[in-house]
Amino acid sequence: MDKGAEQVMENLPDLDREVYLFMQEQYDELEEAGEKHDVAANDTFVEKKASEKFNISEEEAGNIYAKTESQLSRVQQKRASK
Repeated sequence: MDKGAEQVMENLPDLDREVYLFMQEQYDELEEAGEKHDVAANDTFVEKKASEKFNISEEEAGNIYAKTESQLSRVQQKRASK
């Protein structure tokens, strides 16, 4: 992870950071198991696991992940445009 991405992660609220990292780990495990083909099913599965682990709704888990991905993407785009 580059400095910009690390800064994004450090500035996240604790819950957001924990949810994002947990979900990213779950997605990585699914991909390693060959489950890359059904993105919608994987999203539902991972959001459900995160909601159970962190006692939040599946929608909130998905929103946290999407928001964090967007922030990380913006940092990467800025770095690439330099």
